Amino acid sequence: MQKTATTIAILAIFILLLVGCNSEAVDTASVTPSPTSTITPTPTATLTPTRTPTPTPAPATLNIPLQKYQAPDELFTLNIPKDWSAFEIGGGVRFLDENNQLVSLTAFYYPLPAGVDPQNFLAEEAERVLASARLNDPNSLQVITNEMGADGHWHLEAVGQFFPDWPLLHLRTETWVENNVLLGLSLLAPDFAWYDVEPLWQKALSSYQVLQTDPNTTTGRRYVHPGGLFTITVPVNWGISFEDYDGVILQDMQGLAQFGVSVEEMDHYPTPKELKSALQNMLGDTPQAEGYIELEKDTTNPHLQFVKFEAPAGEDGIYRTELRVSSDRNLLITTSFSVPPHDWEIYQPDYELLLNSIKTRGNAPPDEKTQKKNPLAGIEVGVPMFYLDRQGNLQVSAPIRNFRSHNITNLSASIKLFDKNGKFLAAESWRMLQEVLGQGRTTYLYLALPPETTDLKQVADVKIQLMNSKDTNKQPYPSWSYQSGSARITDKGDVIIDAMLQNQGKKTQKYIFLAALLYDEQGNLVFAKTERQRLPYATPSGQSVDVEITIPGPFPALSNFDILGERPLLD
Repeated sequence: MQKTATTIAILAIFILLLVGCNSEAVDTASVTPSPTSTITPTPTATLTPTRTPTPTPAPATLNIPLQKYQAPDELFTLNIPKDWSAFEIGGGVRFLDENNQLVSLTAFYYPLPAGVDPQNFLAEEAERVLASARLNDPNSLQVITNEMGADGHWHLEAVGQFFPDWPLLHLRTETWVENNVLLGLSLLAPDFAWYDVEPLWQKALSSYQVLQTDPNTTTGRRYVHPGGLFTITVPVNWGISFEDYDGVILQDMQGLAQFGVSVEEMDHYPTPKELKSALQNMLGDTPQAEGYIELEKDTTNPHLQFVKFEAPAGEDGIYRTELRVSSDRNLLITTSFSVPPHDWEIYQPDYELLLNSIKTRGNAPPDEKTQKKNPLAGIEVGVPMFYLDRQGNLQVSAPIRNFRSHNITNLSASIKLFDKNGKFLAAESWRMLQEVLGQGRTTYLYLALPPETTDLKQVADVKIQLMNSKDTNKQPYPSWSYQSGSARITDKGDVIIDAMLQNQGKKTQKYIFLAALLYDEQGNLVFAKTERQRLPYATPSGQSVDVEITIPGPFPALSNFDILGERPLLD
């Protein structure tokens, strides 16, 4: 099953950025995504921007006129040199001298996660800045000040090679926390020009006026995708390199690490086979590259698959990359994180923050009061699919998604048939065959209505009405893992799927709930058949078993299929 062009586009852009992006703003007009581009954010392209600017004397800031800058949402104001450019980063705003980009001023405004100790957070951020400088040039770092003042302000001043291929830079930072919001300023300039730039420090610090400290603000810490697909928490010294219609690429200030995320909305719950295919597409032919080393890989989890590897990145040496594909309801989520191996531990906290803070739009569960009053609130039926098989039965199926905040059981529905004029023809009832449908998961209604139900040739519309469900504290039994399988179409047009599934739970299983899913060439679900089967033998934990399921034809063609195994409801 192929990954669609929507997600390919953001990954193609990721590649272009890795080849030659600047750690500041990217000229988006020069980046054209193409579905035919390699979609793997592979470190065979350079991840580290090659920046070798010719140092020029810094301007005499005392003689440069200042202008008042007001941050988005009126969070703070600050006096900065006229004509300096502002770039929003994960933790505030960075200002650059357009004539000398070795000189910058950063104003922090970063709401901290609940429960974070402010002093520890400040100390850890200071240590990470210094650790990064030590890695770039362990012999050049000189720490002038690194201490917490009596006023609760953290003071850090150091000289070092904070960026590869740059001259020694002088850094001065003062940060503090108010109402759980990190505030402060940071000034960076070439060490040889520090005394010309330093007068800007007091002018900026004295003019930095915080207008509000609202931890719930969406500016700064929380990035909201323009299309509303997802939100993500951006680390303090990270910024936005590029946005696309289904994703974003973020980069740390030093240009050493990049993180890309894309979210694709599908008309069905992504299957394990789709996840595996998406991961393979992201990886591309990277494993054939000389020097490629696979560190870790998991393609057995039905909801999350990933691979971590190292590979040469041209003149920039070896880079370590982790690719992940996961599902959330009917959303397919892909992420990529790349950084030099010796910097992995330095950027690990940033990676965990980015990865764990992805919140998809999805369908938010109704409030608890609504759910308690209505046991069906938050359960949604997808588009019904139906056709007449060769024996005259009406085959009906539809995805049903549980967007409640609880697991459910005993789900039932009625299937109503109508002709082309909207006239009611007949109705039948259905009951979920799974033991438990987990929160955020999808099941598939399936029913075969015999010819005696009504004149089935007149059926032009099928409506499904949910009748009842019950919340349960019982957890779903782990899904059976797909090991291998094949599908064939018989001379009569029936589709027969044979598969080997592995029992991922801890108990021996005698029965299984199977869902066979069929897709068209565009990856759209065209039908789903479910049934409860007795296994050919009791299957212990970790053991595999062969299963078979038949979907009555006619089916003129078969593009792709998948088969899911769950624990059935036993009456």
